[in-house]
This record gives sequence, C-alpha cells and structure tokens, in this order.
Amino acid sequence: MKSMLHSLNIASALMRIKNATGNRADGGVWRLDGGVARIVPGVAMRDLLLVPAEEVLTLAVALPLPSHTRRLAALPFAIEDRISDRVELVHLALSTQRVGANWIASAVDPERMQRWLIAAEEAGLGNAVMMPDALALPLPTEGRWNVLRHSDGRILVRMPDGTGFAAAQPLFLAIWVAAGKPECDELTEFDPIIPVDLDLRQGLFERPRQGLSASARRVAIVATAGLLAHAVIAAADTVVLRSIANARGSELIAALNTAAPGRFSATDPHDAAVLAAELLPAGSRQPPGSLIPTLSRTSSALAPFGNLLTMRSLEFDEGQRRLLIDADLADPAAASSIVEVLRKAGLTARFEGTKLIVRAGGKA
Repeated sequence: MKSMLHSLNIASALMRIKNATGNRADGGVWRLDGGVARIVPGVAMRDLLLVPAEEVLTLAVALPLPSHTRRLAALPFAIEDRISDRVELVHLALSTQRVGANWIASAVDPERMQRWLIAAEEAGLGNAVMMPDALALPLPTEGRWNVLRHSDGRILVRMPDGTGFAAAQPLFLAIWVAAGKPECDELTEFDPIIPVDLDLRQGLFERPRQGLSASARRVAIVATAGLLAHAVIAAADTVVLRSIANARGSELIAALNTAAPGRFSATDPHDAAVLAAELLPAGSRQPPGSLIPTLSRTSSALAPFGNLLTMRSLEFDEGQRRLLIDADLADPAAASSIVEVLRKAGLTARFEGTKLIVRAGGKA
C-alpha cells in the first residue's frame, strides 16, 4: 500500500454559510469534524453531510422484498443477530438502491443521531442528506479495498459489498490482516461527484415533509401507529392476532378514504398500511425496531396460549413504546406463565386486570 496523507481544504465559516444558503444546481459536501461541519471538495445531488463512519455500523443485507417500506420493516429481523445492541435500541436506515445483490443497512445510536442533527442545524444544513463518510468513497473492484487517509490519522475504507468503515491506523492494520490482507487502492481525495448510497435521515429522523393536510396527518399518525401492525401480524402468520388485524385493516382503509380521497383505491390492508407509513409526518414515526420486534416477539411467545387467551383489542402506546392487549384468560392461573414466557422472549410484561402490558426491556 502507498503511504499518502491528504490534507483537506477547509473553507472559512463565512464561506460555509454562504454555500449552505446560496442557490446552487449542485449540493455541497461537508463532513463533521469534532462536531463542526467543514466543507470538503466535491458535489452531490443535494447538500450532503458526512458523519464519522466509526460511529455507524454498515451491513450488506439481502432483502428480496418489492418495496422500500417492506424491506425496512423486515430489516430488524435480518440484522438482529449481527449487531451487539438490542435492535429496538438503535436507529436503522436502509439504502434505496442495491449494491450488487444486497442493500446497505446501517445501525447507529439514536442519541448520536440527535447530536449530529443539532450540529447540522447550527451549520445551516438542517435539510442535508446524512451519510457515513466511508460510503463517500467509490466502490472498489471485487477483492480489493478503496482507502483514503485523512490528515488526522483516520483511514476510510470502502469494500466491494458496498459497506465501509473508518479506523485509526493500528486498528485498520489489524482489520486488514484479519480480512486476509486484501489489495488496497489508495485514493488522494473523494471523487468530484459523490453519490448518496445511504441516507441516515429516515424514520424518526427524516426531514420534514411539506403539503400534508392536518386531517391526513392525524389519520397517518393513528393509522400507522395502530394499523401498520396489521402487515406485521399477517407476515408473522400469528393466528391469535388475525381477527384483530382484519378488523383494523378495514378501519385503516376507511380512514384513508375519508382523509385522503383518491389516494387509495385498493382493498389490501397491506398496501393501505404502506400508504399510511408514507403519509406519516416526520417526528411521528416510531423508529424501526420498536413496534415491529416487540409485536413479533409477543405474537410468537403467545402462540402456545391460543386456547387460553383471547384478545379483544390491541393498541400500541407510542410514548411508552409498549403493547396494550385487552385479553380474556380462560384460566387466570395462566397469567404468571404468560409473563414468564414473555420474559424469556426478551420482553417485560404484567397484567393489570384484563390488560396485558408488554414492552421490550425495562418496566412494562
């Protein structure tokens, strides 16, 4: 490998503000350096803020599903055994374009995302795309790595599967040796035009949408929080929740037709749930990994109790991120067994009268 150091050209704060607010056909490119957004050479399709790849886990994931919404819903199940944290505790994002046969997925601490958003707002980049800086490198050829050294000692790496990472030199060397010492092509700078392969601003951290009526927002919030569960339940093939899912699917379709006339003309509740998710305004969505894994684990854990437990209704408490299940127990003595089975599934549960309250970890 060559031994090169590339010193980044950093503009003044006044020039950075001018670039952030001016009208340009192309977006500028910045990277977060010590919590400060500094401009770097290059352009993107829209303003792009590069964040430290050390703080973002990127994974190549096979998700053979027809829409981005469904792939995003399946993502927690596809990666939960590949990340160290519980999937409901991290913010997930997914690329909209494939790299080879796979999609690029990322997992990052939500609190870190919030700090990055604050830094972006302070730099006048509140609407910028946010991407790990290692993904700004071009894709290498099969069996090779593209490498870029920064003057601060960081080394960025892009791999053929589309993923990337950043590390100081000693750690990079250890990773390189463990990977079988692949051939590396050392770059001196980013490409002049940087493609956006992954935008971290999804779900809870998505940029605000404009033009949605107040009634549509209300319907979207209610429908997505309570009725997107229909698609998840049906996908899990959980018999004990099927009647609730069917009823809520009909309610969702009726609500969408009332609040957004002409937007939905089909009869499949799955498609209605997808549309409801698209209508949901930013800041109201539950991050992937809260509703979906909790519901799936609960459904699987309760399946053996189908002859003892009848569910009259199912709600999702957005604020507390917990399931509220109004249930009839044929044998009240089974309550303790149900709570124990849910505990073994990684959930915390308790009964309050006829209501079973379930959440992932913590207090129910």
